[in-house]
Amino acid sequence: MSRSLDRSLDRGSIRYGSRSYEGRSYDRAYRNRSYRKRRYSKRRQQVRRQIFLMGCMLILMAGGAAGWYVRRSQMTAEVQKMVKAEGRGDNRKVRQITIEEETEEEKVARIRRIAQEQGYPDSVIELLDKNPETVDFVAHYGEKMNEPGAETLGDELVKGQIPKLYQWDERWGYAVYGTSMIAVSGCGPTCMAMVASGLLNDPSITPANVAAYAMENGYIDENNDTYWRFMKEASANWNISCYDGQLTEEQVRSELEQGHPIICTVGPGNFTQNGHFIVLTGYADGKVRVNDPFSRKNSDTEWVFAEIAGQIKAMWVYSLD
Repeated sequence: MSRSLDRSLDRGSIRYGSRSYEGRSYDRAYRNRSYRKRRYSKRRQQVRRQIFLMGCMLILMAGGAAGWYVRRSQMTAEVQKMVKAEGRGDNRKVRQITIEEETEEEKVARIRRIAQEQGYPDSVIELLDKNPETVDFVAHYGEKMNEPGAETLGDELVKGQIPKLYQWDERWGYAVYGTSMIAVSGCGPTCMAMVASGLLNDPSITPANVAAYAMENGYIDENNDTYWRFMKEASANWNISCYDGQLTEEQVRSELEQGHPIICTVGPGNFTQNGHFIVLTGYADGKVRVNDPFSRKNSDTEWVFAEIAGQIKAMWVYSLD
C-alpha cells in the first residue's frame, strides 16, 4: 500500500471509526493524566506557599527574639554601668531604673555589693546588717565620707519637745568621731544633742558639734566608745542640770511628766547586741517613748517600761532647773 494511502487510511480511521475507540481512550487517559498533573502542581504550589509562610514566621520569631536579647543585653549593660557609676558617687539615672523597682532587701543587697567592690570599711558595711534604714547613708559613703557635719538642725526643733535625731543622718553621720565616724560610734553625742537642743530649743546643738566637744575634752576611749561620765559632766557646757541613778518606774514616770528627758545606757536586748545610749522622752499607761539614735523603728514604738528595765545599766536625768 502506498504512503499516501497509508496516511489516508490513518486519517480516515481516526476520523471515521476504525480506530475511534482507541482514540477516545487515549484522549480520556491523556485528560486524566493532565488533571492529575495539574492537581499535583497545584498541591505542590500550596506546599511551597506553606513552607514559605512557615519560614517567614520562623524568621520573624528569630528576629524578635534576637531583638529582645539585644535590647535586654543593652539594658543590662546600661544598668550595670549605672550601678558602677553610683558606687563612684554618680547616681544620675540609677534610681530611675533600679531603686524604684527593687524591694528593700534587693536594694540593701545591691548597696552591699557596691560597698564591697569599692572597698568601704567593714564598720560601714556592717551598718546594713544592724539596720537596713542605713542603706542610703552607706550608698553615699563614697562621695560624702569625711564631710564635716551640718552646723544647724534647721527646722528640726519643736519647742517643748525632744527631737528625734539619728547618728547615721547624712547631715552629720560622716563626720569623724575618734578614729571612727558618728554614724558608727556616735550614739552618745547624738543623745546629748537631742536632750540639749530640745531643752534649750537651740538648733546649733547638732550631733557633730557635740561629738567635736566630746573629742576635744577626752570623753571618747580608744575603741571609739563614749565614756559614761560624759553624760553627767558635758551637760554643764550648756547649763543643763543633771543627776544620775537607777530610777524606779514611778520615778521615771514623774521625771518624764515634768519634761525631764532621761538618757540611758543599755546592754544587749531590744536596742543593741553590745552597748548603746537611748533617750526616754515620755511616759503613758506603763509605756515609755524612746528616741533611739540608731533606729527610726524603735523611736516610733512605745515600749513597756517593765520589759526593757532590765536592759538599762545607768540613767541620767536632765532639766533646766
